[in-house]
Amino acid sequence: MSMASYIAFKALRVCSDGLYSPQRNTKWDEVYAPSLGRLTYSLSAPSLDGKQGVYASTVCEAWRYMDEGCRVFLVTPDPDAQTEIGTKGWRTTCALVIGEVASLHDAARLILASHQAGYPQIREILRWARFMQVTPRAGLTARELVEQSVEVRRMVRAAAWGYYATIRRGRSEHTAGVTWSTPIRVVPGDEPPVLVGEPYLKTHFQRGRFARTLYTPSTLCIEVGEDWPPLRSLCQMN
Repeated sequence: MSMASYIAFKALRVCSDGLYSPQRNTKWDEVYAPSLGRLTYSLSAPSLDGKQGVYASTVCEAWRYMDEGCRVFLVTPDPDAQTEIGTKGWRTTCALVIGEVASLHDAARLILASHQAGYPQIREILRWARFMQVTPRAGLTARELVEQSVEVRRMVRAAAWGYYATIRRGRSEHTAGVTWSTPIRVVPGDEPPVLVGEPYLKTHFQRGRFARTLYTPSTLCIEVGEDWPPLRSLCQMN
């Protein structure tokens, strides 16, 4: 893949006729990008007024927008577009697809190589890329990787973001979702992260002067398959 400035991540739906933004189902156009020297996909916005623009951010943020048929891609602002740069991503009037993320290690290498060649990068994404080059150590299992790496745990939780579970006992009910501290359990298989179990429940009983409070502990956790492709790619020798 080509080196570029401000490389970021974006979830896109892959269809037989091209790429679509998952939230608004906007189709990306196939164009020739001089900055990349080849054909690629592009999406434009009329301006950056208000909340307009094409957005891209960190890999964790991209996974939060994953839907059925979606994959994560590396994208860059068109050099001639109006672009607003932040510490975790950007929004622009024209974004270009660099390529699909097949390996997180390869994505990190491209970001670092671009930075070393003089292409400016997003601060948090550059920090992530540097982190990926020093950890994990070769030979770790998926379970060991999740236990030892804060960044990998953030990745798994981000991929499960938006899942909720509800517990009901009589008239009492409580709903909770994934947080940045939800426990993670690595299981056999290649399934993506999913929330399982039930949240805690606090139930009050009172009859006359007798009152009692019962606590049902949470069993919520995120289950992720040890062969889930993004996790497996981190365990492979590089």
